[in-house]
Amino acid sequence: MACFLGVIPARAGSKGVPNKNVVALRGKPLIAYTIEAALESAKLSDVIVSTDSADIADCAGQYGIGVRELRPRHLATDEAKTLDVLSFEIARYESKRAKKIDAVVLLQPTCPLRTAADIDAAIGPFETSTADSLVSAYDASSVHPAIMYYYENSRLVPVLENEQRPSRRQDRKPAYVRNGAIYISSRSQVMEHGRVIAESPSAYFMPWERSINIDEPFDLQLAEWLMSRNETK
Repeated sequence: MACFLGVIPARAGSKGVPNKNVVALRGKPLIAYTIEAALESAKLSDVIVSTDSADIADCAGQYGIGVRELRPRHLATDEAKTLDVLSFEIARYESKRAKKIDAVVLLQPTCPLRTAADIDAAIGPFETSTADSLVSAYDASSVHPAIMYYYENSRLVPVLENEQRPSRRQDRKPAYVRNGAIYISSRSQVMEHGRVIAESPSAYFMPWERSINIDEPFDLQLAEWLMSRNETK
């Protein structure tokens, strides 16, 4: 059976939302939703929380994932790359457990509406695909690149060339936005090729309602409203 390692990255500090990873959302710290989803997954072989914060480590322990060692400080700066964090955690996990993983599943704690079912449903197509990575995404028809612009020299410049911008909506090729909820990468993709996402990854599609990513205070309000709305259905 393939070994899928779930990694929840949660460093201290945040500019948009102070202490974002442990900020309260409906009575629980934000990271708790991702921990619970990961632990409920039937396809993840193991789950770790990668953090530089003792407070976040304590919080993770309260929700079922003990953190034995903190992440080194040089991997917890604004400049630290996700690739470097995953490479470090894979190497440390394999060294401590004396076994190799087959793939890593990156689960950002800023996506509280992603479920265990989403995680398992994403791992499924990854296992059957020839792609070395998979990302979760949602349909972006309402904000299609055909109606998007850059702002340069006080003018709007179309993102797409004229011949790529069909005037009729029904003629537009479907477009999708990566939502940040689930990233799956083969071990070789990370450790040998030095990439988290391949140039043409496989995909797992999620509805916009479960694709909320907490970056600003308003996102917390929106997530809370969506959660309360789901409870009334």
